[in-house]
Amino acid sequence: MAKEVAELCAAKGVLVTPLLMLLTAVAMPLVIAVGAPAWSGESLAAADDLVALARDLAPLAPALAQLPAEAAVQALIVQQFLPLLVLVPVLGAMTLVTTSIVGEKQARTLEPLLATPITTAELLAAKTSVAWLVSLTMLAAGFMALVGAAGALTQPGVAGTLLAARPLALVAGLAPAVAAVALVLGVIASSRAQDARTAQQAGALVALPVVGMFVAQVAGRQLLSTGWLLIVAALLWLLAMLLAWLGARIFDREHILTRWT
Repeated sequence: MAKEVAELCAAKGVLVTPLLMLLTAVAMPLVIAVGAPAWSGESLAAADDLVALARDLAPLAPALAQLPAEAAVQALIVQQFLPLLVLVPVLGAMTLVTTSIVGEKQARTLEPLLATPITTAELLAAKTSVAWLVSLTMLAAGFMALVGAAGALTQPGVAGTLLAARPLALVAGLAPAVAAVALVLGVIASSRAQDARTAQQAGALVALPVVGMFVAQVAGRQLLSTGWLLIVAALLWLLAMLLAWLGARIFDREHILTRWT
């Protein structure tokens, strides 16, 4: 793990793409909820369809029911964009773990590591845990930045809705599980791929459902309850453990060594 951290510090450029995604996920809902009404000179409370949608979603997001119309619509917009934050650890995890494994392949520094007595499970655990922790650190920083910015720029009470049960289940429950699945898929893909971009394409398998959730929420058609988010997170953890077991067996170190020598 110390080796992974040292290599990450020496190649900070791999964090550029996840950080840009993080900036987009934090800034976009605020631009729409605060900037667009200020630029147009029209209040969000005048958008009857958005006000009605915010009230309709009150059973799943009770905090919305306690807010005035303007604040309720702002809270609705901010919460609708929360799935973008879930993509941050997915993108970060995939980028870091595939760059680490494929990068060591290309630099031929993985060979001496594979020749050590360390087990395959220990090797993959070290690589995935660092990528997972870094990705979750970015997620936590982005979420706190969103809460702080919402508290400073939006109507009173909007920031508090982000600390309700459902947003926390999405950010603290679902996002880490999705990132774990992305990590093990990245390991499996990296064990066979010869370049990082090819390995990162496996991330689409995880990102597409999250994008689908985002599109459904923006369209106002689907908003998973807190309970369903936790159930999905538990199922994803089971999937991650199954894929991790599979990944440790697919990562055939002897075959890799003999193929490269």
